[in-house]
Amino acid sequence: MNPMIEKMTTRHAIRRFQNRQVEEEALQDILTAGLYAPSAGNNQYSRIVVCQDPDVNLKLGKLSRYMQFKGQNPAKTARSISADQPSIQDDFTILDGFYGAPTVLTIFTRPGQYAHDDAAMIAENIMLAAHFLGVASCYIGRTGEVFATEYGMEKRRAWGVPEDMVPVCNVLLGYREGPEPHAKPRKEGRILRVGK
Repeated sequence: MNPMIEKMTTRHAIRRFQNRQVEEEALQDILTAGLYAPSAGNNQYSRIVVCQDPDVNLKLGKLSRYMQFKGQNPAKTARSISADQPSIQDDFTILDGFYGAPTVLTIFTRPGQYAHDDAAMIAENIMLAAHFLGVASCYIGRTGEVFATEYGMEKRRAWGVPEDMVPVCNVLLGYREGPEPHAKPRKEGRILRVGK
């Protein structure tokens, strides 16, 4: 197997982070990879907000966790995600939907047909680059709901995000705490080969 493909197959979502910040050189390389992701019509309109303020990240993380359940009983709505890297779906005592990650990226982009596609490509480039550099990552949705709250709107104004942009996703970055998760086998029958 090609070494790059082999490296890609070992990337995992990480939700347990060490209490240390991502090294600046690695972070710059990771962000550069995000900027070089494809965008519809090469519009390059997206913005990546890098937040390393633990208080802000915790407040946004708690909002993200709340948006997952929206006041419902987690025990009745949750499903199992990972025994190795428990999510808020697995462990209801986790109140921070950003899992204490020291760096939280928020990807904003222009609203429209390809907004989520552009943001997803940026996030994937970021997560792969992070893994290649020994930095753990996790993709988080619910971002639109979080930034629709009063606190979320306050933060985006403070960050100078243009008003015509929509928040699509977060990517958590940090160094993994504990052992590497075990690889999960791929389900069969997901590739359909068709004739000419």
